[in-house]
This record gives sequence, structure tokens and C-alpha cells, in this order.
Amino acid sequence: MGDKSMKAVMDQRKWHWLDYFLFFIRTIWITSNGYSIFISTTGSGKWVLLLWASCSYIIPHLFYRPGLIRFQYYLIAEVLLTGSLFIYLSSQYELSVTYSFLFVPILTVAYACQVKPLNWLGLSLLAGTWVGNLFTDMDIYALFVDTTIFYGIGFCLGRMTIVNNTNKDLIASIEEKNKDLEYYSKKIEELTIKEERNRVSQDLHDTVGHIFTSVITSLDALPFLYQADKKEAEKSIKEISDLARNGLNDVRKTIHHMSPTNHQTLVESVKELIADFMKHTSTDIQLNVEGDVTEVGERIKLAIIRCIQEGLTNAKKHGQASFIKINISFKQEELIVLIEDNGNGCNELNIGFGLRSMKDRISALAGTVNFYFELNNGMRITCNIPMAKEV
Repeated sequence: MGDKSMKAVMDQRKWHWLDYFLFFIRTIWITSNGYSIFISTTGSGKWVLLLWASCSYIIPHLFYRPGLIRFQYYLIAEVLLTGSLFIYLSSQYELSVTYSFLFVPILTVAYACQVKPLNWLGLSLLAGTWVGNLFTDMDIYALFVDTTIFYGIGFCLGRMTIVNNTNKDLIASIEEKNKDLEYYSKKIEELTIKEERNRVSQDLHDTVGHIFTSVITSLDALPFLYQADKKEAEKSIKEISDLARNGLNDVRKTIHHMSPTNHQTLVESVKELIADFMKHTSTDIQLNVEGDVTEVGERIKLAIIRCIQEGLTNAKKHGQASFIKINISFKQEELIVLIEDNGNGCNELNIGFGLRSMKDRISALAGTVNFYFELNNGMRITCNIPMAKEV
């Protein structure tokens, strides 16, 4: 972490339990020293020293308290008040007695001095106490060890506080990002459910529309067939019943997310679909297959089957077509499906649910669908599907 970011963390943080612990230690320290001043001094000087000691305790903490931490101002107040009081006491008493007065301030200063240039200033204060010891007859090594221990403890506690608060911020950030991930996960789940519902509705639309077009066309022709040949009419009734029954099974498979052509190739499935549609609608359908027939994935196969279903249904239901041509071209890079009819055509194409579903299916495979239409000249649908996009 950089010095500026570390300082920002320190300035913005609340008090840690170590802050309260050091505040408690400092309170005991000032109380003990205040009592020593009270019993060892007399006259007006006693109250001046007590006021001085109280200021050295209170004023630094005006800049170092919960909700407001300004280490620069705290350090200045600590050095000026506590340092000047120490110098005055040293001039009146033996240094060996007054030197212990610095231990707790050294501890708290080291705790606060964690970023540049404060840490260098804290070290300079520490060095200053060592230099001051050279001018006394005291045990320099003992004072060196005592000062270093207190400064080291304070500095280590300060680092612990920074690391602890940084980890808290990191954990809070991770929790916030987890909440965002949970939110987006729910959104993705909702979109997935919506997409699946649309897919099922498209399958049902294509399947049911195809079946009912065949059934209705057969039922419309049934009265005329019954008058002409009763046996043939009875046979046709059975075929219509079988068609409806097979359609019901197809719908059930769609509801259970099953492909109706799992065990057939694409061309076999298309041939079966065409034969069934021709049988019940008396529509002439021509199928042409070009190129080397290759196996395609279930997604592509199902999409093409549904698109051809919709194309046949649309040509018969809306275009009243009597002839439909289907061309499937297997190329190295793409699969092209052409559906062309001789129906009524139109001046303006109204893209309903079926044609929109066709576009959505092909677009999901990174393909394209184009519609060509002309009044009284039928309609042509071209689907281009990149073979490499199958996943």
C-alpha cells in the first residue's frame, strides 16, 4: 500500500481496540505522574505543573479521538507539550527519574507514526533521546534498550491496527461485491428462465401451428371425401386421429425440453416432416439437398426443423400455396436453407410470432434470416447458419 493511501486509511478509520487500550494506559500514566508531581512539589508551582500535565494529556487527544484523527496535529501537540514538560522536569530533577516520563508518549507516538514523513519524524525523536543520553552519566545501553522496546512495541501495534483496518475494508469490499454478484446472478437466472420460456413457447407455437394446419386442412376436405368414398374418408379420419395423437406426443416432448428427432439425421427428419405435411394438406413439396451431407448438432437440427415447420405452415395458412420448394445446401463454412412457395405473397410483410421466433432461433446460432416477398408471386425465406458456431 502506498504512503498516501495508507495515510488515508489511518485518517478515516475509527478507533480500534488498541486505541482504547493505549488511551487507558496513557490515563494511568498521567494519573501516576500527576500524583507524583502533587506529592513532590509545593506552592503555586504544583498547580502549574498539574495544569501543564493535564494539557499534555488532553490537548493531543483533541486531534486523536474517535471520529477525528489528525496525526500531524496530534504529533505537534505531543512534542510541544509533553516534550517541554519533560525538559522542565529534567532541569528540576534527576534525569534518571524523569526519563521514564517519556516511555508512554514514545509508545503512543510510535503507534501514530506509520506513514511518511511521520515515521521518519518519530525515528528522529527516538534518536534525539539517545543523543541526549550521551550527556549524562546514566547507563546509555539500558536507556537505549528501554526506549527501543517502547518505540518498537508502539510501532508494531500501529502496524497491526493498519493491517486490521485494511483487512476490514477489504472484507467489506468483498462482501459488497458478493452482494453485487448475487444480484447479477439473480438477474441472469431470471433472464435464463425468460429465455427458456420463450424457447418453449416458440417450440409449442411451431409444433402446434404445424399440426393444427394439417388437421384443419384435412378436416376441411373430409366432407367432400366422405361423399365420394366412405372407406377412404374413414381411412382419412384415422390418419387425422394419428396425426393429432403424434402431435400431442410432440408437444409433450417439447414441454419436457426434448428434441423430437434425437435419433434421426437432419435430412431424415426433414423428409419425415415434408411427407407428413404433404399427406394431410395435399401440398406439393420438393426437397433438394446439395453438397456433402454432414452431421449437425442438435441445436442446429432442431432450429432448422422448427424453421421449416414455420415456413410450411406460413406458406399454406397465409399464402394458400400449392407448391413449396425446400433446398438444403451443405457448405464447408455454412448451412443454407431455402424455403420458397408459389403462394399469394404480399406487399408488406407482417412479422408475427412465428417468423420472429424463426429469426430468434437462427440469430442464437449466429446466423441470419432473410425474407423475400412479392404480391401474387409467393415468398422466399433464406436461412444462413455458420457451421463453426455450433457449441
